Amino acid sequence: MVELQTERIRLIPLNAEYLKLLIEHEEQMAAELSLSKGVGGLDCELKQALYFRLSKVLEDEQNYLWHTNWLLVLKEKNCAVGGIMLKGTPNEQEEVGIGYYTLPPYWGQGYMTESIIALKDWLLHQPNAKYVIADTEKENMASHRVLEKAGAVLFKETKSLYFWRFHL
Repeated sequence: MVELQTERIRLIPLNAEYLKLLIEHEEQMAAELSLSKGVGGLDCELKQALYFRLSKVLEDEQNYLWHTNWLLVLKEKNCAVGGIMLKGTPNEQEEVGIGYYTLPPYWGQGYMTESIIALKDWLLHQPNAKYVIADTEKENMASHRVLEKAGAVLFKETKSLYFWRFHL
């Protein structure tokens, strides 16, 4: 199993079985991955996004790393603190999309910035991946700061969203 690590975080890409457990039976997933019991907190909107990721993993299980949620595990407590979802293999413009979430008790501690840097660096060294793209709602200032600290550049906007890009 591929796993990335930073000083404080382990990034674990969830296969279909573990992704389904995260959504439906988080405590069982934690036990099977030998993690401490988490704080819970996956709201309906996040569960819906994870179910969509699960459908993509099941369509292309061989390339699940590109479609799944990478669970962020805080080494110090051995518990999940968030996740980064990959939105598929690189497209024709060699872009890989990401989405991410941090569980509320872990907001503002730099875990997501640290994790995005690690995953972005790994992604940009994969074949056919030149850019990592993320979008944020315009009013989500905390998410803007995460991406700015991680080195993303704002490159496009719509009425409600900003689009950010990382490249080598």
